[in-house]
Parts: sequence; C-alpha cells; structure tokens
Amino acid sequence: MTKYRILIATHPFAKTGRKPLELLQQTGWELIFNPHGRRLKKSDIPDLIKDVDAIIAGTEPYAEEFLKDSKVKVISRVGIGLDSVPLKACKQMGISVTYTPDAPSQAVAELTVANLINLARHVIPSDKSVREGAWNRLMGGLVNDVTIGIVGVGRIGKLVTQLLQPFRPNLLACDITPDLQFGEKYNLKWCNKEEIFKASDIVTLHIPGSRRNYNYLDRKTIATMKTGAAVINTSRGTIIDEKALYDALIQGHLSGAALDVFVQEPYEGPLRHLDNVILTAHIAASAKGSRYLMELGAVEDCIRVLNGEAPVNDALVEENLED
Repeated sequence: MTKYRILIATHPFAKTGRKPLELLQQTGWELIFNPHGRRLKKSDIPDLIKDVDAIIAGTEPYAEEFLKDSKVKVISRVGIGLDSVPLKACKQMGISVTYTPDAPSQAVAELTVANLINLARHVIPSDKSVREGAWNRLMGGLVNDVTIGIVGVGRIGKLVTQLLQPFRPNLLACDITPDLQFGEKYNLKWCNKEEIFKASDIVTLHIPGSRRNYNYLDRKTIATMKTGAAVINTSRGTIIDEKALYDALIQGHLSGAALDVFVQEPYEGPLRHLDNVILTAHIAASAKGSRYLMELGAVEDCIRVLNGEAPVNDALVEENLED
C-alpha cells in the first residue's frame, strides 16, 4: 500500500474532536504538523509542501509557483473560502482541491446576526462608555425598523435571512443568480448592487473573495450609501476598500462597521483605533461544532481522493473556476 505524506497545515487541529486526527492516523500514512503553531505565512509554505502528497489546508496562501515544485496531489481545505488556492492552476496540474462549504455556514450566519444587533443597538460603544464612567444611554434601532441589505444569498446569506425572521425585518437582497422561490418564501425584495447600497441601513456581505469582487465595496459605492448606514463583512477582506471605509467612518458618513476579515491578517491597520468598528480575528467559523465538521469533512475528502475516489465537495467545479 502506498504510504502518503500528509501536511496538516491548518492550526489549530483536532481541538474540537479527535475523530479527524484518528481517521488520518488509521491510514498509516505519515503526518506532518504545522511546526509554527499559527497560521502559516507565504514564506513558510515552500519547504513544508515540497515533499508531501496532500495538505489539510487552512487559509494560508498557496502560490502556483510553490505547487509546481511540489508533488502535492490534493489540497483539502478546512473551510469555504477558496481565494487562497489557485484553482485554475491546480486543475491544470492535476491537483484535486476540496473544501467544506456547508460546515461553517451556521457559525458565520450567527456571528453576522450578532454583529447586526450589536450595530443596531450600539452595544460596543455603550460598553466602552460604562467602563469609562460616562454612562451614555445611546439610542439604537429595532431590527425591524432598519432596512437590511444582504449581498450574496447563497448558503450563508440564506441562513442569515432565516435567522432574522423572528425580528420581522425589512430585507433587501442582491445576488447574481437570485433564488426567486427562496425570496418569495422569506419576503425578500431583490435589488441590483446600486439599489441595495443606496436603500439599506445595514449591509451584510456574503460574496467570495474573487478577482471579480475585489474592492466590491469601494469609495464610489460607499458614497452612495445613506448617511449613518453600517456594513458587516464576514466573507473576505479583499471585497472592501479598507481605506475608503476608514475615511467614511471618520467623516461620519457611515455610522459603524463589523469586520471579521481583512486584506492583511493579522490586521494592524487604522480601523483598530475607531470606537464605532467591531473587529474580530477571523472567528466567524470558530464555533466548536462548525470547526469539527470542517476538519472532519476535509480529512474524509483527502482520504477519498488519495484512495482514488471522488471527493464529496470538489472545489474544481466551473462555478469556482470562473474567477
């Protein structure tokens, strides 16, 4: 039997359940663990992947030139985002790419709703005022008194829609392929990009970090938003022009933002110094149940591919290769 070498690049791993690690150990293959105890940097990648057959991958970047110099057969992504993997190059090189699109969706949707309520009720500024002895009783808005724009109504956008239903919200939606049946069931009003940003009090973004979506929310689009509007991003940092967002916040055009993802992570930019921004360290999928299912799915698909079987979730499909 072929003895493969598997790099477990993602960190942490097997902290929410032992089964993913046990499945790998049962194969008898050689396991190499992330030696740095953190998210791998681009400079860490070449030496680690040179002599491995498969990667259990996190969000670390896999450059095409590094993969060309390796013998990697499969990249099994723990999570949903695919912007860190050169999909077209992998297809050309015969490298299978898998991912776990369903496992993190509930966790991401829940954090989105938590941030939405936080922004609507000014929870973070109020917390700060109490700690500083100011006791500012800030006036917020009810969820059903604000217009919420959901950009990207796929797995996560649909879950956000469903989680918000008890609040009886006014929901606008934007998607390149609208699910009209879903929209009718949940009373969504479909809009184009321009309409949704102009009309929404809070916009939440659920689109992939593709080339097409780079700086999707740019200075021009921000200028069309309502004065006092807010934005939530739990997708990918590259879809927002961070400098334009910062300027809009300090000028008072936008009232707030909640960001879980950034162009450069860890984030060290000026948004850290604004009181009206909620910043989290890419934790949207970091719920125990979701993390466990992500790792389990990634491991199972990795084993399937190395055993000559088809993965359950093949990332090298046309909808992912378009961008």
